[in-house]
Amino acid sequence: MTRLWTRVRHTGFFHVPTSKNAMPLILILLLSLLPCPAFGAQEDFSTTDNLDDISDISHQHVTQIMQDRRGFLWLSSWNGLYRFDGYNFVSFKAKPGDGNEMSSDRFRNIVPDYDVTPETAIGNIYCLVDYDVFLFDVRTSSFTPVTGSIEKKARKVFAKNGSRCEDFTDNRGIHWQMTPEGFLRKTPHTRRWSRIEGISPSVVRMQYRDRKGNLWIGTKDGRLTVLDSALQLQGYIGKDGRLRTASTEFMPVYSLLEDSRGMLWIGTKPHGLFLKQGDNMLKVTGINSTQIYDLKEDKRGRIWVATHVGGINVVTPAKGKGTKPLSLTAKAVKATEGLRVRRLLILDDGTMLATTTKGLLVADNIYKPAEKIQWRMHTREAKHKESLSDNATMNVIRDYKGRIFVTTESGGLNQLLTTDLHADRFSFRHHNTDNGLASDVTMACVPLSGNKLIIQCNNTVSILDTETSHIENYGRAFWGENLQFSDAEPVIIGKDRLLLSLQTGALTVPVREMFAKGFTPRIALTQLHVADMPADYSIEYSDTIRIPRHNRDFALHFAAIDYTGNRYIRYATRLDNDSTWSHPTAANSIDIRDIDAGTHTLLIRSTNALGQWTDNVRKVTILVEPTFFETWYGRLLILLVIVAGIAMLTYAIVYVRNLEKRRKETLEAYLRLLDHKNEAEDSAPRHEEKAQAPIVIAPRLSEEDEAFMQKMTDFIEKNIANSDITINDIAAATAVSRSGLNRKMKQLLGVTPADFLKEARMKRALKMLKETSASVSEIAYSCGFSDPKYFAKCIKASTGKTPSELRS
Repeated sequence: MTRLWTRVRHTGFFHVPTSKNAMPLILILLLSLLPCPAFGAQEDFSTTDNLDDISDISHQHVTQIMQDRRGFLWLSSWNGLYRFDGYNFVSFKAKPGDGNEMSSDRFRNIVPDYDVTPETAIGNIYCLVDYDVFLFDVRTSSFTPVTGSIEKKARKVFAKNGSRCEDFTDNRGIHWQMTPEGFLRKTPHTRRWSRIEGISPSVVRMQYRDRKGNLWIGTKDGRLTVLDSALQLQGYIGKDGRLRTASTEFMPVYSLLEDSRGMLWIGTKPHGLFLKQGDNMLKVTGINSTQIYDLKEDKRGRIWVATHVGGINVVTPAKGKGTKPLSLTAKAVKATEGLRVRRLLILDDGTMLATTTKGLLVADNIYKPAEKIQWRMHTREAKHKESLSDNATMNVIRDYKGRIFVTTESGGLNQLLTTDLHADRFSFRHHNTDNGLASDVTMACVPLSGNKLIIQCNNTVSILDTETSHIENYGRAFWGENLQFSDAEPVIIGKDRLLLSLQTGALTVPVREMFAKGFTPRIALTQLHVADMPADYSIEYSDTIRIPRHNRDFALHFAAIDYTGNRYIRYATRLDNDSTWSHPTAANSIDIRDIDAGTHTLLIRSTNALGQWTDNVRKVTILVEPTFFETWYGRLLILLVIVAGIAMLTYAIVYVRNLEKRRKETLEAYLRLLDHKNEAEDSAPRHEEKAQAPIVIAPRLSEEDEAFMQKMTDFIEKNIANSDITINDIAAATAVSRSGLNRKMKQLLGVTPADFLKEARMKRALKMLKETSASVSEIAYSCGFSDPKYFAKCIKASTGKTPSELRS
């Protein structure tokens, strides 16, 4: 081979011979040294994340990385075996007293059982711990020593696997790498979008499409760029109003308007308002502020100007007579002076809405004389839930169905519900982070289709379905990098392209890319935590979750396995017969308190990393063990106890009632006995001996009780007229103690001896009052009453009538 060059000694330069045969090779060599891109070279279209932000896994001397068939990532390290679900790293290793025979936690290699024993594989992991082989059972989280022929097979697979793996690519093409800087995740970009060439890398303040389809983009650094409808650069507007091919400084343009005459109005900050006619630029004077934020034309051709200091101004163009140029008359609207106005919206009926830093300003009819226009400011109200969510309003638009939406600095998107735009109070529906919006900082929005609305937030773009309130968020997982959007309104180009403003330029994306369905993640169960029990990390492998009978509170954790990012993944759940899904939330867990015994069904669904809802519903069966009294035999026992209790209570009530009835009957019987004895004494001749005819009164009494009552009635009969007898006298006559007398009378008749004596006296007195002509005093004394007046009171209390009334 002929050498084409020789090194010149001591100089470091090359001497190239100039032979004829060497010239083509020399040319190739020189061309290769030029700064041109190499053939086939590609830009690294991927996003890199350092997972050390959520774990210290990179400091654990990781030896191997693998992915199982359920989507989990497994990492072996010198600090045990780790599992990653996109949210957390969970460590499995030997612990004192767990029966694990491993001598250390230095995991040198891992392989799935499908590579070792495919005929019996179920998803377990063979582990090389120091120089011993163990099988990790994913269903029990336990390690078992492996010996014999299976151990030999595992060692062969370990040898093929290598001693250490620092790079791994999963089943979606995501690259995982262990580096000194941390554990890195490189996610390839799958969405097609591009930055607009020729736009200054500055904050885009204005985007506008004129009637010819040209696009005008104004940036904060003073560039006003013009693109054609195909987004090809046409040039830059100079300060003289002419289009130039080279990048030229103009002024910071915040608003632009092509009016019905074809003239171009340009609002700048802080240089004021300009009118461009052809290549001529005219400065509009008379505006009370040089900070122009928005421009709108009404049906009369007037230009309404929103300023950030002077409120609202109106410019009235008038065509000059003959050859005289166009004349302009500018006038400030006094009712709005001092307001910082950002955007204007003029409706066909003359109603105008203006977003300000103090609320939403509404004019009833701008075609009325200025002094007769009624202005209403709608603000956030502390006690009105449907009021404006934030006074600092950004933009106001009307969609294709006439609905009005207002973006705010920190209150999300507000949809106006009030149909009467001249009402004193407005009601809004709020779309914010509480119901799925990625950010409450809503910069701008435009209608995309009949029910779709594009919302441009500070670091995301969201699409709202105004009919269903469904929201999809497009953040880093979609764009592939962190983008910061500005407040310039998005522009829809044709039917399939969207122009979005950035803090560093502008981008375009096909609309179909935003509606294209992305990856459908599998929902995995990652942890079950029952109250007063250790966490169970193997719950994914159980068909049924069993909750013990005495611990009805538990938390179930889950994860949508989408490693491109989980920031915008939302979850919803539904338990048993709930008619609706729960409110979507970023929380990947559900807490259930005091769940009923029995079998329950929990449904879990999620979005993917783009915020798109997918068909990935996970069904979980929950079996709650019943306590003894929640079983059928426990409930039967409770029923029997209740029935027995009711029966006993019924028996007791019946018994008491019967006892009371019997006592009452016995009392009445003995009172009648006393009357009978009295009648017998009165009717028998005095010289004859009294006959003692036996009377059966209470057959339920024993002979002893009948003898006792015979003594009682005999004594009372003989002494009924004696007002001086006492209970002691009765006790002595019946041969019992005073307490025994009271107890016996209560038991047999249900009354005390004193009450019985009183009833006997009253019964006799009433009979004498009705059947004899004796005086009241005589009857009182003959019945044992020492005071006739007291006797009359007792009769009155017992019958409700006086003795005289009873006789009459």
